[in-house]
Amino acid sequence: MTAREWGRSGLARSLLAFALVAAGARDGAIAAEAAAPDDPALAAAVEAGQSLYLRNCRVCHGSKGTAGVPLAGNPKVRVDSGYLVNAILTGPGYMPDFAAALSDEDIAGIATFILNSWGNDYGPVTVDEVSGMR
Repeated sequence: MTAREWGRSGLARSLLAFALVAAGARDGAIAAEAAAPDDPALAAAVEAGQSLYLRNCRVCHGSKGTAGVPLAGNPKVRVDSGYLVNAILTGPGYMPDFAAALSDEDIAGIATFILNSWGNDYGPVTVDEVSGMR
C-alpha cells in the first residue's frame, strides 16, 4: 500500500478524526458565531447551515473555523464559493468527501454558513450551484 493509498484508507481517516476530536475538545462546544445577515432568507440559510456544519465539519475545522485547515479568514474560501463547494464534494487531501453523504441542499447550507461567518460576507450558495458541480 502506497502512502497515498494509506492516507485515503479508512484507518488513516479514523486515526486523523480521533486526533482532531481530541484536539478539538479544547476548542469547546461553543457554536460558531455568524453575523446576523439583514436578509431574512440568508439568515435562515446561515442558521440551517450552522447546524449542518457543527454535525459534519466541526470535528476537523473547530466550532470557530480555526482548527485544521482554517475556514475563518481563508482567502480561498472568501473569494469563490466554487472552491469551497468542490472541497466539500471531493474532499481534498485528508478531508473526507461528502458527495454521497450530503444532499445538494445540505452542502449549499454548509457553504452558505461558512461563507457568511467569521468575518466572511459572501452571500448565499444555491442548490443549483452545488448540483452543477457534481
